Amino acid sequence: MEADLIHARALFYRLWHYMVIFVQRESIFEELKALVGHLKNHPFDSKTAQAWKEFDGFLAQGLEVFRAEQDALLFAPGEQFVPLSASYYLEGQDNGKKRLEAIDILKQSGLQLASYTITSPVAEDDLAFLTLMMNAFLKEMLGDPKFFALHEKLFKDFFHLFGDAFIEAIATHQKSVCYKSCAIILGAFIQHERLFFNLA
Repeated sequence: MEADLIHARALFYRLWHYMVIFVQRESIFEELKALVGHLKNHPFDSKTAQAWKEFDGFLAQGLEVFRAEQDALLFAPGEQFVPLSASYYLEGQDNGKKRLEAIDILKQSGLQLASYTITSPVAEDDLAFLTLMMNAFLKEMLGDPKFFALHEKLFKDFFHLFGDAFIEAIATHQKSVCYKSCAIILGAFIQHERLFFNLA
């Protein structure tokens, strides 16, 4: 598999990660802006090209504007709840069987995952952790082929099963602006991932 393709896919999971963590620090926000600034030059099609343009324009308004929307969608209780765990999407509650499955995949990898972007404990099947794990698996694949099977299992048993529901949730939220653009991009990306794994 081409190293450039692995790297590009890792960047998309990194983008997804930034969108589901609580972005408090300016330095992390600047990382998100830089990543969007890079990825917008490689759209999948005209629809995602427009979404990247709107996404980038929204971020230009600054951290406080972004954080206000992020709070409204993901972290503040409201009428439209956007779950962040695989267990909730697939079992209707947090801390279900999917968390145990995620823990098992992590144990098989032998990796100890931690990140400065996650500032409070999260479950292993939380999107913040799953995106971090997938990003790490893709990077490890560059040097160790055993990680292909692990990253394939992680996609098929997690992102493939509930990714659409999460994307739909952020796309249809009444306060979604930036996240609506992100939903278009992630929707196209997950379809490309399904093609990659012959799941289309």
